[in-house]
Amino acid sequence: MCIILIHEIIQSPMDFNFYDLYKDYSTADLLKIVNRPDDYQPAAIDAATRILQERHVSEADIQEANNITLVDQLNKESIIAYKEKAKDFLEPVLQPSTEVQPQKWLNILLLVVAIQYVWTFFINGRDIINFIAAVMDCEKYGDSLLHETVTYWSCFSSRFNVMLFFELFSLIYMPVTLYLLYKKHRWGWIIFFIDSVFVFVNTLGLVFLFFKYQHIYHVNPTSYLFQLLIRGALVFFLWGDNIAMHFGVTRQIKRKLALTTVVITLLLVVGVRIIRYL
Repeated sequence: MCIILIHEIIQSPMDFNFYDLYKDYSTADLLKIVNRPDDYQPAAIDAATRILQERHVSEADIQEANNITLVDQLNKESIIAYKEKAKDFLEPVLQPSTEVQPQKWLNILLLVVAIQYVWTFFINGRDIINFIAAVMDCEKYGDSLLHETVTYWSCFSSRFNVMLFFELFSLIYMPVTLYLLYKKHRWGWIIFFIDSVFVFVNTLGLVFLFFKYQHIYHVNPTSYLFQLLIRGALVFFLWGDNIAMHFGVTRQIKRKLALTTVVITLLLVVGVRIIRYL
């Protein structure tokens, strides 16, 4: 019914009977229509005015209509203000220019890091909760894999691994990194750059192995390729002179950090693989 009514108003606005439509409206609603002539058709304004003339309009009705109009205006201004803030926030992306604006790019980076942390908190937090539950079940019901007296420590040590350590560590260091980046502290850039390079090189190695030994690793590399793309973009972004200098990081520091991080990452990757084959 509403769709038909709207269709009639659009198709034949001159023939539509606004009087019949508005006659059951409250006085405050009619006053709102009259007070906003730019938002309604002339026939609608005339109908609302005619109905108001037939009624007794009190000061309370006028005040209520003014309040409604004021609230609508404030809401409209708030929406416009939020749109302007969003446009200004995303200006480097929506309207890229040759002049780099470090602070605006930094704001976008902080948003990306925050979103990444929320996702990491969800994934790693779930793994940690599962680990705690497994340790508690082990202590309560025992574990056939442990050929010794079951204790809390034996259950903990038998299930704790390097991967879980890094997951727990990430929940701690990421908020610290986010805070340091927000404060434009040099260590914020350094920690995040090292993390991005480390993950990029490590993921690059995984992708290479997945493609080279597809007959062994039956894994869909799409997620790793996406992470590789994201981390590569972050490394490229942080490497820019304007962004690095915004944190007081010189080209010499960048080169030393990049070289050191790549070497250490490769040594760790090779070391882990050697240990697995021992």
